[in-house]
Amino acid sequence: MSKTSAIVQIIFIVMILVYSTFHFYKGNLELAFSTLPLLMLYYVFTIGRSRRAPPSDSDPPDGHNDKPT
Repeated sequence: MSKTSAIVQIIFIVMILVYSTFHFYKGNLELAFSTLPLLMLYYVFTIGRSRRAPPSDSDPPDGHNDKPT
C-alpha cells in the first residue's frame, strides 16, 4: 500500500468517526449508527482480505514425515 493511499484511508476513517461521534452526542442515534455498515465494508475489503493466510502444507519441505514408518 502506498503512503498516499494510507493517509487518505486514515483521513476517511477519522472523518467517519468524528461524524458518528458528533451525532451520537447530539442524541441522533440513527445518524450515529448509520456509518456502521460503511465501516464494516471498509474492514471486509481492506483488512479482512489481507488476513487470509495461504493454506498450510501438510508435508514438510524436505519431504519427510515426523511419523515413524
